Amino acid sequence: MLDSFFNAFSEAVSFPADQLRCLSALILAYPLAFAFWLLPNNNPTIKHIVSVAASFFLFAVILDDMVGLTHLLGSSIAVWRIMGTVKGKWGPRIVFIGVMLHMSVSHLIRQLNDYRGYKLDHTGPQMILTMKLTSWAFSVYDGRRNPKELSRYQTEHAITNFPSLLHYLSYVFFFPGVLVGPSFEYMDYMRFIELSQFRDPKTGKVHWPAGRIFASLKSFMFSLISLASLAIVAPKIDCLWTMEPAFKALPWVLRFIYVQFSALGARFKYYAVWKMAEGACVLAGFGYNGPDPKTGEPRWDATSNVDIWAYETGESIKDLADSWNKGTNMWLKHSVYFRVLAPGAKPSALQTFATFAVSAFWHGFYPGYYLMFISSAMALTAGKILRRHLRPRYVSATSSKTPRWYNFVGMLLTQLTINYMSMSFLILTFKDSVELWKDLFFVPHIGIIAVIVLVPIMLPLKRKSRKEQEKQDAKPEVEKVKEAVHLVADEAVEAAVESTTEVLSNAKGEKVKTS
Repeated sequence: MLDSFFNAFSEAVSFPADQLRCLSALILAYPLAFAFWLLPNNNPTIKHIVSVAASFFLFAVILDDMVGLTHLLGSSIAVWRIMGTVKGKWGPRIVFIGVMLHMSVSHLIRQLNDYRGYKLDHTGPQMILTMKLTSWAFSVYDGRRNPKELSRYQTEHAITNFPSLLHYLSYVFFFPGVLVGPSFEYMDYMRFIELSQFRDPKTGKVHWPAGRIFASLKSFMFSLISLASLAIVAPKIDCLWTMEPAFKALPWVLRFIYVQFSALGARFKYYAVWKMAEGACVLAGFGYNGPDPKTGEPRWDATSNVDIWAYETGESIKDLADSWNKGTNMWLKHSVYFRVLAPGAKPSALQTFATFAVSAFWHGFYPGYYLMFISSAMALTAGKILRRHLRPRYVSATSSKTPRWYNFVGMLLTQLTINYMSMSFLILTFKDSVELWKDLFFVPHIGIIAVIVLVPIMLPLKRKSRKEQEKQDAKPEVEKVKEAVHLVADEAVEAAVESTTEVLSNAKGEKVKTS
């Protein structure tokens, strides 16, 4: 549908038709969201119907993707049936395996048929759907368990009454976030539909907190600024130009600078669509996050998928991980990490590996993705080691803070490193990614390895006594080398587990009793 319109529009603005369709759907979600907010508060059924109908309209008419809609709808109904039939712990397990396999097949088909093509299809919405379906299945399972076995988070999101198909599809196909997210929990959505958090307990009247329109417009305007920046910068900075002889002929400094701007520009694509979807969610009334602890002002950031300022000024890879794709981080934490954690057990490398493996498969199977994931894990480990050995030497005894120059250097190194590593995520192929890193002499990789290997030896945590030092000096050189190797290996493994655990575990330290 609307082929002639979008084809003519595409030629007029020199912009791909599929991306125009997606952008049009995201923009059209705003008037739909405002109309949704105006629906009667005392009849949630109408809201459920409109939510589903709006998404079907966007897919069928604007995107003209009935194949994609069939994939999403078919898997959603299958999951609903499975959880309605399988009552025990195998229900969510079957769902998790099934939807992950379905999504993986979609990823592979796209990769085989259009390896480096950027034509939009249903795999993007299917990634969002996978998070929703698996988290919903676990919440249904939690609703059937003994409440004493649940964590606070699981208790808050447990589904005790199995929903009707309409209520379920309303959650799955909530139109402002159906294309690019964010992902969220079913019970959070139902509390929004029923407006329980906004109702006066005595009168039953709905009182909307201030700031909704402003928060929505702020997200929308930032999205437009990001899109305008992309329109200006994108033609001049292309990550694939790094494979051209002209790029290779540049001096090393210019090559490195080009990579920095190329990676930064690529992030604005995510900022644009995530903020666009966030603004539509907020306009519909979904996204209230309580009053700000410091100012008391209402916050409308519960559906925010990225903290842009925190990401662009992050002083460590962990800071970046906490600020980027937050919906996916929450899903990995509560639907993967805590689900494979044995009752009463402490986090270990097994939970970390399982979670990162799921994260990798969720993204797809391009070699460039895995190069970045492995490099990021190395950078996380190096950051943990640096923080452990270097930071105590610069922390102020009075304020317990580090100097500004120390923070600035940390931010600069972090940004330079992530921009360098993320190029493999954009280039996709193994050969071209490694070739680019080779053109940059693997400088960040060498720095990461140097930190992991040398810092534990050169900046030891504890000073040895004179007797211990004399005993150490008396040892043969071979014995000293062996001890140094063991020290580095133990430190690297410990730092790797600790750093990834910090990223994945609950920020408030909430204990999960069982999985």
